[in-house]
Amino acid sequence: MPIRVTVVNDHPVVVAGVNAFLAPYSDRVEVVATDTVSSGSAPVDVALYDSFAAQLGRRTALESLLREPTVSSVAVYSFTSHPGAVSDSLEAGAHGFLSKSLTAAELVGGLEQIAAGDRVILRGAGLPVLRADRWPAKQAGLSPRESEVVGLIVQGLSNEEIAERCYLSPNTVKTYVRSAYRKMGVTSRAQAVAWGMENGLGPAR
Repeated sequence: MPIRVTVVNDHPVVVAGVNAFLAPYSDRVEVVATDTVSSGSAPVDVALYDSFAAQLGRRTALESLLREPTVSSVAVYSFTSHPGAVSDSLEAGAHGFLSKSLTAAELVGGLEQIAAGDRVILRGAGLPVLRADRWPAKQAGLSPRESEVVGLIVQGLSNEEIAERCYLSPNTVKTYVRSAYRKMGVTSRAQAVAWGMENGLGPAR
């Protein structure tokens, strides 16, 4: 019997991308819509918390998800394998930490281990890539990390806050910002926010 998994993120495109990534393994993973889970009508074995433009650690949406009675366990799915990201997630109560550098087969295997009650940390090859092929503003040429940084700018975060949330150095964030602005054709934060809202980088309402 396949394990039941729901993918959690505020950006529908991100959720759709991860769902598509898992689709070839439907004999092992049954993907359940998050709204069905939150309504209480569909319990799941694992909630896969995608950290795209989201926060890890305590007092975040991760902790709220852990309190859901229909969710047996929670795994964080993240671009970063920074030790701080892993420890913050596990200390907040997550049952596993899975890197976005994992292949689909590796991701499914990790989810199965977590559903079986194991605490799992899989960092994959350590490459900062998203194997699922959908993310907001991909059509405009933004990389997954550039897209995430712009999404956090849309939320009103400063470069320093983005660095802290994404476990990046401030200089790395500045590099992503400059590259994204060039691709977007903008020169100011206000223009970046407007562009992001028009191109799917605002959280779902």
